[in-house]
Amino acid sequence: MPKAKSGAAAAASARLAYLLELARGSSHIGSTLTPESEKRAIAETLAEFCQAYGDAQVALFQQLLAEELRHRGKRDAAAAVAHFKFAGGSGRP
Repeated sequence: MPKAKSGAAAAASARLAYLLELARGSSHIGSTLTPESEKRAIAETLAEFCQAYGDAQVALFQQLLAEELRHRGKRDAAAAVAHFKFAGGSGRP
């Protein structure tokens, strides 16, 4: 029987699987100029992810997206993503 993936292994696997979405989303969110446009960009990014992959992994994707933004030096945007309350596939905060 195969072992379940550890948290770190699952995150690494998801990071590879969602590489394009993470790059596109972090670029889109990181380029916003106002808090309102940032919220819209976060909602759009998460909604597009849900449309492509479903809601099951959106929390993990949101965590990885925040990490990607921190890696790019966008700490405020990373915090906004991490604290964003996503209402399922609707894309509404």
